[in-house]
Amino acid sequence: MQQFQSLQRLLIFYTLTLLAMLSVYYFTMFYEIRQDSKQDSIESFYALQYEISELANPDNTDIKKVLKKPFLKDISYQLIFMMPSGQTYIHRHTRPNERDFRGITFPKVIASLPSSSNHSSASTVNNNALIGTIELESGHKIYTILRHKPLDINWISYRYWLPLMIAIMFFTMALLYMLKRRANWEQLLVYTDELSSHAKDAYITPPFIENKTTAEFLRLGHALSRISYQLHNNHRRITTLKHRLERLVDHAPLPMLMIMRHGQISFFNQRFEQVFATPFQSDSNYQLTDFVFAEDETTQALLYKLVELRVTRTLLVYGLHNKKAYQLHITPWFGEHGQVHGFTVLLNNINEMVNQSADLQQRNQQLQRQLDEFNTLKSTMGHDLRLPLEAMIDTLEPIDPSTLTAKQNKTVTILIQTSHSMLTMLNDMLDIGEIEVRKTRLNIEAVDLYKLGQEVSQSVVERTKNQGLELLYFFTPDSPRCIDTDHKRLQQILRNLLDNAVKFTTAGYVALTIDTVSNTEVLSIKNRTLIDVNKDTNTPENTDINKENASHAAHDWVRFSIKDSGIGIDIAKQHQLLTYLNQNNNQNNRQSQNSSQANNPSKNQNLNYIQNNSTEKGLGLNNANSFARLLGGFIEIKSTVAKGSTFNLYLPCKRPNYQPVYHLNPHLTQIHLLAVIKQPLRADYLRRLCAYLSIPATISTFIDRSTLQQLRERLAKEKQSLAPILLLDYEYYEEVNIALSNQALASDKDIDFEKIKSINTENIAALHKKAEDELSVYIDRQQALNSLLADTALPKILVSMKAERRIPSMLLDRCDGFLNKPIDVALLLSELLRLTLAVRQTLSQPENIEEDTKENTQENSSQLVTAVDEASSETLAPLILVVEDSLTNQKIACKILAKLGYRSVVAEDGQQALDKLKEQRQEIALILMDCRMPVMDGLQATQAIRAQGDDIPIVALTANNTEEDRSACLQVGMDEFLAKPINKLKLQEILQTFIKN
Repeated sequence: MQQFQSLQRLLIFYTLTLLAMLSVYYFTMFYEIRQDSKQDSIESFYALQYEISELANPDNTDIKKVLKKPFLKDISYQLIFMMPSGQTYIHRHTRPNERDFRGITFPKVIASLPSSSNHSSASTVNNNALIGTIELESGHKIYTILRHKPLDINWISYRYWLPLMIAIMFFTMALLYMLKRRANWEQLLVYTDELSSHAKDAYITPPFIENKTTAEFLRLGHALSRISYQLHNNHRRITTLKHRLERLVDHAPLPMLMIMRHGQISFFNQRFEQVFATPFQSDSNYQLTDFVFAEDETTQALLYKLVELRVTRTLLVYGLHNKKAYQLHITPWFGEHGQVHGFTVLLNNINEMVNQSADLQQRNQQLQRQLDEFNTLKSTMGHDLRLPLEAMIDTLEPIDPSTLTAKQNKTVTILIQTSHSMLTMLNDMLDIGEIEVRKTRLNIEAVDLYKLGQEVSQSVVERTKNQGLELLYFFTPDSPRCIDTDHKRLQQILRNLLDNAVKFTTAGYVALTIDTVSNTEVLSIKNRTLIDVNKDTNTPENTDINKENASHAAHDWVRFSIKDSGIGIDIAKQHQLLTYLNQNNNQNNRQSQNSSQANNPSKNQNLNYIQNNSTEKGLGLNNANSFARLLGGFIEIKSTVAKGSTFNLYLPCKRPNYQPVYHLNPHLTQIHLLAVIKQPLRADYLRRLCAYLSIPATISTFIDRSTLQQLRERLAKEKQSLAPILLLDYEYYEEVNIALSNQALASDKDIDFEKIKSINTENIAALHKKAEDELSVYIDRQQALNSLLADTALPKILVSMKAERRIPSMLLDRCDGFLNKPIDVALLLSELLRLTLAVRQTLSQPENIEEDTKENTQENSSQLVTAVDEASSETLAPLILVVEDSLTNQKIACKILAKLGYRSVVAEDGQQALDKLKEQRQEIALILMDCRMPVMDGLQATQAIRAQGDDIPIVALTANNTEEDRSACLQVGMDEFLAKPINKLKLQEILQTFIKN
């Protein structure tokens, strides 16, 4: 019975239940009998009291008569009768088989005589007897003890034996049922043992079907039989597949092997044995490095420490004995918890391909050297031949035809046309049309520097994304919006410099900044610039600049800074570059320089390096320098090896126009911007922007738990006055997670035995301590980030150089907005206002905030004060009211609108739409109305809006694209009809049609 413990426990539980029920029954019955006995004693006492109280002046004879009454016949009692004179009589009676009363006891029961009766009484009841006192008005006292009737159990009565017999009967039925279930279980266990010991090729019904058993045993038996049959089929299939796999692996034409987690080879196929002449022995400890090696140290270190590999890699290795080249494909395989269990390796003989590649590479190097020499010759020829033609054109074009005779005019015209034809032919012959070296014919006009900077930065966005770089663009608020210059030349300069920065930057960032500097700063810079050391006739005089820009004396020059974190240029090469470019810009010095190069081979080599470097850049720097001098400016170089370079373009600030770029908005002062930015330079740009727009901001390049706690304390104080919003840099989020993962992997690495010999225990402990500290720092930062992202009450905007589709959806779902870098300030401000609108409407407006806002606006200028409302309307994107009851459709519509540059507000039904429209009518430019909604549908809501005389554009959204729905929408007053799912291009066309900006 030991194997049927569940049945035993069930039987014991059933028995205990019956015993408990019997115990409760008998206890209740005996308790009721006992209570009845007490009640009889109480009734007898009250009857005795009544009889005695009827006697006016009782004596002992009267008491005896009362005691012979029927109500005291079956009760044992002791009665002490005390007369007023003090004479006392004692009466006793005991039932048979009861002990006699011993002694005389006066009960201690206090009785008081009520005013409305001729007697008083008191009694107490215990488990054995009732003790009472009766006191008459005449002074007679009676003390009595009435014993309760003993329990009289008549076991013959059915009340006592019937429950016990029923319990025994139920126990017997349960026992029989358990025995039957035991037999069923025994049959099922035997059947299960037979299933595991004999594989069945077909489904067989359980053997106890013919017996009268319960349905659950039948179903369990059928299920076991089906499972056994399915397992047998799976076993046969696995055996077949295993046999096929073994044959495929053993007879594969390529060497294949399996490697355990720590580098030990667990298996290799026959081809591997043939190639490396090594038979497989299970008791041998093979390592991958026993058969192959790598020429570079990084690959060889990876072969020694395969445990660090977590992605598929393709490596170039060589046979240890035959020295042949192999392409090694190694793939890790993981367990269910993500840990590496081992590696599969495939070797492909590419020795012939490697030899061919080496020959081709050698030939390619020879061709490249010839091509470099040709490019150098081409650039030199292009420069030397174009300058005389340009000088001729520059000399002929300014001649005024009115001062010449007809013959002279015809001659000049022919010379100009011939010069242009020769210049065009030269460009076509040398294929340098796209290089477009300098021309002296400029088109001076007012150029919007802010838009120009945007266009140039957008032109290199894709390249920076592909190279994994960050692109930064910042236009300082106090810079002139427009200056007089050549738009095309300035654009070419900036594009060449940006292209150059992106080309020679492998990691980090490339930044374009536009600001202003004074004449004093420019004078201190000129000694380090690309302009000629001598007087530059193209550079305007400082006095002229000051005269044209008298309103902003400190804004004499506009500076365009192109900064990168690339390889940099050392001091010697900077001087060589300055010399080469200055010589190229001075035709007279060029000839003397050519003659000196022939006599000085070392200088010629340096110049060739610069020329080759300039050729690789597509002559961009040379062109940029030429155009800068043409526009009256110059270029400055600042560079540090391995830290990056800065190319500053200085242009004179001619006829500046200070149109506002970043419009002030009083609502921005109610926002507290929390920004976590990876790039310190971008963080500095954002601080300057927030300071100019009076946006309270907390901007940092990292976040940890201590700073997060301080931040939360500050936000708690500002809860009633400022609306917080988080701007999170995805590159920072990614950096923290990757660094944490790398630190965790690094902490698990085994230290190389050879390195341990050269490191003492103190250094090892210091290394471990440093690794633990770095890991704790990144864990701290990740926890702070997760805490910020988990705060659902805090609106969050994610910014990244990556496209939105490449961001993990789990992170996007936790954010409320997304912006691409470089950040468009107008979109950023629009998102800040949109996402904080609900909180700002609930904020209190202290008087000091309003006064500060007025003071700040008055300090700017009188024109800016009057243009605040217009500026805010220009800064804010149009607001679209999305009326949709589906939460998913709401999110989709809002995301599409955000990508198109519109703000959005959501209503869940027609009634909410009417309320939103009433609250924000001045902001809402268009309504996207779903037709079918609860409470009030789109058609009813449209009728209500039109009944109010509002002609706001309303576009219907519906999944039923039928003519009936279209006509119904147009009849109630809707302006357009858009079917679901929403087409982005179609929606953009509709919005552009109905919203006039």
